Amino acid sequence: MKKIFLISILVLFFGASFISGQSLNFKIGIFSPMLESDLWEVNKENLYFSNEDLQSIYYGVEYEHFIGRHFSMAFEAGTFEKTVYSQYKDYEYDDGSPIYQDLFLSISGIEANIKIYPIGHRKVFNPYIGAGVGVYFWEYEQWGDFIDFNTWEVYEGYGYTEKYSAGFNFKGGFVFRFKRHMGISFEAKYQYLKGQLSNLFEGFEKLDLSGLTLNIGLNLFFR
Repeated sequence: MKKIFLISILVLFFGASFISGQSLNFKIGIFSPMLESDLWEVNKENLYFSNEDLQSIYYGVEYEHFIGRHFSMAFEAGTFEKTVYSQYKDYEYDDGSPIYQDLFLSISGIEANIKIYPIGHRKVFNPYIGAGVGVYFWEYEQWGDFIDFNTWEVYEGYGYTEKYSAGFNFKGGFVFRFKRHMGISFEAKYQYLKGQLSNLFEGFEKLDLSGLTLNIGLNLFFR
């Protein structure tokens, strides 16, 4: 998936370089997951683990095609990943040593969005709103020592899921265009996404992969 993400960036870059009336926007920000499905709740109940622990840096690049003064069509490729090293809250081995368990989440997506600029996109200050759909490749891993609460046995375990899922997003922000061909953007984006876990997580509902991204961007205009 990393290769697909890098190829997407190159396609967006060279596409924008040869066509006028477009922009190429490089983004960096913080992705904060919602974690509102049952597996996350079990983990938060049993482990030293919270929503804030999975916050991490989001990297993205967006190709934007302007349609008149007030609309644009945008395609964005972005990625996020985080590993959390944790342990059980209320349980330990007989010798008092902690019982460790770790988690990993990665989400990489390609989105198509419609953006609306209420006062146009050719001024110095250009607010916008937008919405769209996307295809996301995601990975979830959980490994370490697990407690069987029926027998109180501690065993070494590993769970893994790697899948594609469809989702959608809503966004809003503004672009401060300090030069004809360059601007700075600030954006908030809510991503709604759920994915079916593998058979290794039998009995759990779809994993909540939704979250809020706050990012700052460098916008390069080709016109």
